[in-house]
Amino acid sequence: MSPKLVPVVCVLCAVAAFEAVDLIAPRHAAPGHAAAPTAKPSPEAPSLSSIGTNGSAPTSKNTLVALPGAGATLLEISKASERAGSPSQSRLALMEAINRLKPDELENMLSKEALNADFYRSFRFDFQFAAKRLSELAPEKAAALWLKTKSTLVGIDTLLLPWAYKDPQQFASWSVTLPAEAQRAVATSLGHIASERPESFTNIAAQLKDTPAGVAGARNAIAGMISKAAKGTDPAEALNYAKGLPEGSMRTSALAELARWPGLDLASHPEVATALASMTANEARRYLPQIANAADKIPLGPVREAAFASQISNVARNDPQAAARRVEALNGTPDYSAAVRGFVEATAAKDPTAAIEWALTIDPKSKQRAAALEKAAAEFFRQKPADARKWVQSAQLSPSEYQILTGQTR
Repeated sequence: MSPKLVPVVCVLCAVAAFEAVDLIAPRHAAPGHAAAPTAKPSPEAPSLSSIGTNGSAPTSKNTLVALPGAGATLLEISKASERAGSPSQSRLALMEAINRLKPDELENMLSKEALNADFYRSFRFDFQFAAKRLSELAPEKAAALWLKTKSTLVGIDTLLLPWAYKDPQQFASWSVTLPAEAQRAVATSLGHIASERPESFTNIAAQLKDTPAGVAGARNAIAGMISKAAKGTDPAEALNYAKGLPEGSMRTSALAELARWPGLDLASHPEVATALASMTANEARRYLPQIANAADKIPLGPVREAAFASQISNVARNDPQAAARRVEALNGTPDYSAAVRGFVEATAAKDPTAAIEWALTIDPKSKQRAAALEKAAAEFFRQKPADARKWVQSAQLSPSEYQILTGQTR
């Protein structure tokens, strides 16, 4: 740097330093001069106690937000509460406004929500809080609201669950007066109680005998115990609980659910196997992972067939030859048809022609034959349509089987 520029640079640095100090240090009014007017303090955020809900003037001089009147929609109240300040202040304002509404006002407000086309409205905080508030203040009104709008208002847990927990017996008495469809829906709430508080469900089990809610509750009570049980845990307590339920579909459902108990041996618990045998094939799917390898322990029926089909299918996916040997060993027994069907379902995509040959070995009188043929033929048509068309015209099929596979009559 040139020696001539050094003084200039020093002066510039000194000026910059003084400017920085002036910006940082507080300014004081000079003696004899009035201080500069200061800015007015920002208004305080509205307090909960000062937020009105009836449209009247604020009750506090600090209040800046007056929420709409009692006839306002939930959306209007929610929007107005957003002016209260920060998100937490807005939420508190909304809660306070909803808490001040009377049961009739809450019911009318939520009824309007049923006309809202937004499917996700019932998942919003404002709706959830308002619905729970109504259920706390007037559970019967909340239940009536759900019943009136259940096809459009998604809120069964929110509207019904608080009442179900607070007074299970009264809730159960109300539920049995409902149409069958509504009873099936209400079963969700009673299922929560049974799962978390099985002893409470026991007290209302007699009221729910042979109802959809009773069956679901019994199953959920055992499911709740299973969720807490480790493999090898003695199921004696759960078995006694199930046996203590009213005889019929409720007790049967509870016993069948015990098939999912970790490590339960069906051979040692014939009452569970018998309960499983009374289930339909569709109901049996719930237990297939647990009962597949114990198929021979289940009495004859649709559930045993489903279990054998699942067992052979599981083996065939990993080792088709081992599965084929198992199926051949069952030839001549009542379990053969179901076993072949399971084999076909697992192998049809890899070798549809072999799967068809297996399917044709099933007794024509068995319901398993049509299902196995349909699965194998569909894969054959998908992979080799020309060959499949030739085969279906010459195959030894009954008229009904031919119609199932081709959609035509011979």
